[in-house]
Order: sequence, then structure tokens, then C-alpha cells
Amino acid sequence: MPRRPLMTWTLTVTLTLLVPAAMALACPMCKESIPNSDAEQAGGLPGGFNASVYYMLIGVFATAGLVIGVITRGVRSANARMKPRDPSLPPS
Repeated sequence: MPRRPLMTWTLTVTLTLLVPAAMALACPMCKESIPNSDAEQAGGLPGGFNASVYYMLIGVFATAGLVIGVITRGVRSANARMKPRDPSLPPS
């Protein structure tokens, strides 16, 4: 792929992903609820939003870690099976 189309494609993808994110600063519920809440109160609405975001991130990273671990284990076992055995070793 020539350099010019690659740069154009990269710029297009980057702008497509970043422009909507910059325009949507917060969902309507968050915009209305958080500024009008009592943030000093323990366990208030902002704390609840933060906790729910952390739980969602933990779920995403746990799932990604599980998938990566299963793929890694599969590749390693496939490589171990493809490795030629030394004939001088006894069979296992």
C-alpha cells in the first residue's frame, strides 16, 4: 500500500472515531443528574456512576484476558505437538 493512501485511510478512521466522542461529552442522564446531585454525600450518584464504569471495565479486561490466555495456551500446545521428538528419549 503506498504511503499516501495509508495516511489518508488512517486519518479518516481516526477522525471517524474521535469526532463523535468529542461531541458526546456525557449522556443526557449524566448531564442532568451529576451537577444537580449532592457530591459530598458518601455513595452519591457520581460515586455510583464511577463504580458502574469500573465494573464494566473489569468485565471487559477479564474477558480479554481470558480470550488471550486461551489462545496462548492453544498456540503453545500446538507448537509443542509440532516439535520433533528426540528419538533417544523414551516415549511418554
